[in-house]
Amino acid sequence: MPERSSDLIENHSAVGMSALIGGIVALCLGLFVFREMYKELAYLLIILGIGAVGYGAYRLTQIRKVPVAKVNCPYCRATNVLTEAPKHDFTCTSCHRLVHVMNGRILEVFQVRCGFCNHLNFYTSKSVGLICEDCDREIPISTADGQMASKAFSTFSRHDDEGFYELALTSAGNKEEEVIATLQKMLALNRNQVKQMLEELPVVLLTGIPKKKAELLSAQLAMHGAVAQINPLASPPGT
Repeated sequence: MPERSSDLIENHSAVGMSALIGGIVALCLGLFVFREMYKELAYLLIILGIGAVGYGAYRLTQIRKVPVAKVNCPYCRATNVLTEAPKHDFTCTSCHRLVHVMNGRILEVFQVRCGFCNHLNFYTSKSVGLICEDCDREIPISTADGQMASKAFSTFSRHDDEGFYELALTSAGNKEEEVIATLQKMLALNRNQVKQMLEELPVVLLTGIPKKKAELLSAQLAMHGAVAQINPLASPPGT
């Protein structure tokens, strides 16, 4: 997954400034120690300081060399500035939706309104199913071969299981970047928050959700190699 140009620039800036400041402090200490006649320690500090200043300056010069690839989000049309053309799914910085990419091409986004609440939802040919973002009911969508992408779930209007469930992530698999992007969209969290969650597995992602939504989200994670467990709740949330 390509980095965002802004993230790379921020990294170069932070490392470069830290190295510069540390180098200048080491040089000042070295000169002070030299005056106190601790020459061996002074030479060491001065060498380290010069090296740190040089490295910091180098990292700052790399900011101007950060590659730029502008990609428009198919949902909100906002421009995302990446370091290279995307080859895998990424999250839009503006609307925080997961942008699907296949064979280096951003997939076309389709719109469908929920038959229950009339809320507008979005999907692509890569979607394995669709749950309304507003009322949590399943919306059937068709694949290119005419089959229902949501056929693994029950029909549009049936809701046999009225219980509540929690979705827990037990393994991130070996496609961590794809899983991070998926969880960013699913949980509306930033990248650092998601990475921290992955360091604390197993972790509960969502709780108090319908079984159909838990199954769909679990299927989306499975597409990227992650493993999620669906656990029934003993009582409805808030009771």
